[in-house]
Amino acid sequence: MPIYEFKCKKCGRVFEALCFTKDDERELRCPSCGNKEVEKTYSSFSTTWGRSFGFGSGSSCGGGRGFGFG
Repeated sequence: MPIYEFKCKKCGRVFEALCFTKDDERELRCPSCGNKEVEKTYSSFSTTWGRSFGFGSGSSCGGGRGFGFG
């Protein structure tokens, strides 16, 4: 699934967004301040073997804290 991490050039918030095309990236706005100047960043990926699996720990567009399964 094409989930990318972006950083707002105005307020510095890091957020995740689902982007299928470059057009999707061009339409992105910071969920905190609404700024359109965002840059794609390198995100980390982590897993925990056993009961749960996790993907990163950054904020999602909806204001949550990453993704968790388990």
